[in-house]
Amino acid sequence: YGSTQYLLFMQGEYLTIVLMCAMMTLLFLSGWHGLVPLPQDFVDQFPLWMIGLGHLTWFALKMLFFFFMFAIIKAMVPRYRYDQLMRLGWKIFLPTSLVAVLISAGYVGYTGVQA
Repeated sequence: YGSTQYLLFMQGEYLTIVLMCAMMTLLFLSGWHGLVPLPQDFVDQFPLWMIGLGHLTWFALKMLFFFFMFAIIKAMVPRYRYDQLMRLGWKIFLPTSLVAVLISAGYVGYTGVQA
C-alpha cells in the first residue's frame, strides 16, 4: 500500500472500532446514563446544556473504556493466520456457544422463567 491507501485503511479500521465502542456502550453499559443515580430535584437545578454535557461526558468515558480494552487486546493477542482462526472457531467457539445455549435453555425450561 502507498501512504494514502494505508491511511484510509487504518482510518476505516479505527472508525469501525469507535463505532463498535459506541454500540457496546449503548447496549451493555446503559448509554449516556450515569453510574450513580442522582435525585431529580438535584438534577433540575442545572441548566439543560450542562445536563447534556454530563450525558456526553459519561458516554465518552464509557466509550473510552471500551476503546482502551480494544487497544489492550490488539497489543496482547498474537495475530492469527486464517486457518488458525477457522480451527479456533470450529473447535472451541462453536461447541462452547452450543453448550451455553443448552445450559440457558435447560435453566429456562427447568425454572419456567419468562423472557
